[in-house]
Amino acid sequence: MQGEKRRSFNPSWYNTFSWLEYSLMKDCAYCYACRHFSLPSTSESVFTSESGFSHWKKAMYKDAGFKVHEKSDSHITAMLAWSEHKKAALTDASVLNMLNNEYKKKVEENRSYIKTVADVLLLTATQNMAQRGHRESEQSDNKGNFLEILEMIAKHNPMKATGNAKYTSNTIQNEILQCLASMVQDSIVKEVKESEVFSIIADETKDLQKKEQLSLVLRYYYNGAVHESFLEMQHAQHLDAKGLSDMIIKCLESYGLQYKSNLVGQGYDGASVMSGKHSVWQPELRQRLKLRFMSTVMRTV
Repeated sequence: MQGEKRRSFNPSWYNTFSWLEYSLMKDCAYCYACRHFSLPSTSESVFTSESGFSHWKKAMYKDAGFKVHEKSDSHITAMLAWSEHKKAALTDASVLNMLNNEYKKKVEENRSYIKTVADVLLLTATQNMAQRGHRESEQSDNKGNFLEILEMIAKHNPMKATGNAKYTSNTIQNEILQCLASMVQDSIVKEVKESEVFSIIADETKDLQKKEQLSLVLRYYYNGAVHESFLEMQHAQHLDAKGLSDMIIKCLESYGLQYKSNLVGQGYDGASVMSGKHSVWQPELRQRLKLRFMSTVMRTV
């Protein structure tokens, strides 16, 4: 009761005064702008005090209440400061959005560039093409298959590298090829695990540096057909039967293949130290792997 009438805060006042705020607990009105953006030297008013404004009868008077407070110098200064704050907040948000959009754009460009580099490496690898050239400088007439293909693609679809990171060095090429090889190996191992039983085919040969290399091929039945997939090639430290058998076992273990229960056959393509009739490899492998079934096949090349 205020005077002879029941009076209260009217929510429609929010539409007229943007700075107005109301406390339901204290049943008082306050000025948001003056409470948060007034100058330190500004004296306290009823709209910034703890008690607040609650004389609802005079709230909309021309010479009292909200309208008088709205015309005061301290309120006008606080409203200007509040307005500048809102502009700054919007500007910061827009700048942040621009930075985020530019970052996303740069990420997409980098991914597209790396994918193109990987595709070219995959093409040269699957086609058994030499990737590097004898001279790869800008003045060279022939920089090698890898760089020449990239330059040809760039003529039709410009590619941008991030700064000085072109990802075309031999080190990066080897790393990308290793990643691609790991993806292929994972796919082969997944198929072998799904088919359960498998056989191995081993072969030994010398590389250009006259070092002995052992290649391992997995033979398995998958999706209605027999597959022979090259899994890995390793440098052979020891050429005796025990050394080569240790290499094969470690290789199978590294890929999580259950050779003790699922390996059912072995074959050699010219690996004489392993396939000879006097070799200790066959009985040793049978004993160590506890094969469920062993079928030794020798193919001479």
